[in-house]
Amino acid sequence: MIGYCTNVHAAESLPDIRSMLNGPVRSIRQRLRLDTLEIGLWLNEAVVVDPAVESLRDDLDRLGVVVRGCNGFPQTSFHAPVVKRSVYRPHWGQIERLRYTERLAEVLIKIGHGPVREISTVPIGHQELGSEILPSAVEHLRALVDFLSDLEDQSGIRVVVDLEPEPYCLLECSSDVIGLFDRLGDAPAIRRYLGVCHDTCHAAVVREPQDQAISAYQNAEIRIGKVQCSSIPVVDLSFPEQREFLKKLDEPRWLHQTSVESKSGLARYEDLAGVFKEHEGLARVHFHVPVHLDHLGPLRTTREEIFFALSALPDDADRIVEVETYAWSALPDSVRPDLVEGIALELESLS
Repeated sequence: MIGYCTNVHAAESLPDIRSMLNGPVRSIRQRLRLDTLEIGLWLNEAVVVDPAVESLRDDLDRLGVVVRGCNGFPQTSFHAPVVKRSVYRPHWGQIERLRYTERLAEVLIKIGHGPVREISTVPIGHQELGSEILPSAVEHLRALVDFLSDLEDQSGIRVVVDLEPEPYCLLECSSDVIGLFDRLGDAPAIRRYLGVCHDTCHAAVVREPQDQAISAYQNAEIRIGKVQCSSIPVVDLSFPEQREFLKKLDEPRWLHQTSVESKSGLARYEDLAGVFKEHEGLARVHFHVPVHLDHLGPLRTTREEIFFALSALPDDADRIVEVETYAWSALPDSVRPDLVEGIALELESLS
């Protein structure tokens, strides 16, 4: 079953999450005529410490909603007016990230479904932090593994935390992830409780072929516990119409890391402002666009790379595959359909 991630909704309190489940989530399930709908639930640090959060299981069962995983990447507000680099904080060098993830795992045990459950998390932190934080990050991840092992002993349920590579972070691509696992060591518990979340658009931005990344993880015996199906626009900067449309995507909330391939080589930018200095080349922009679209206005998308990734995956009945188009609210009005209808179209296009 392919589900979708609820970080698209600005539900940052327990009442808001209940409204989300009873509103758009239920409407999407009804629109698709499904007995059950799977979602990847996003719960921030304020929600997970509320004892009442465990009662969400009653809501899920009543509404026919299945939760096998949580998005533990944004720990604080993901829909603030400006998010940018704050989405990576706290980072894995900080104890706050460990404590939040431990509590999220406890909540997932109480409200989730299935014998194996997944939590995606930050790629250690932003590159600005440098390698100095890696020793403390490794220490915290090893402590997390011990915690998850004890949790499985107590509950009989295995929770796996999946690191999600992203451009301009300490983990950008498969080689970075493999290097981290080399640091973590070869104790069997490391690969039992830690894995990778492969986001198809992140790989597309850093221009790592989907099958190459997946093969590298497989060869290193690193489990791909979650795949986030996401798509980005591709912009030919030599065409004024495409440049003008790209300006409509230059919004203030999230980072839009971009790589531009031209005759002079590959240039990279952390956000869109620098991209407009380029006057030629093909730009791949980290802006999650609806995955059912081959084109967004005059721009083509990387939709086909989702299918490259899905076809390359090894079999794993416990893996989560979900749509993660969180930027609906930032899309220009001319290409933004109704949210419920749009998410339903995305899920139908991948089924």
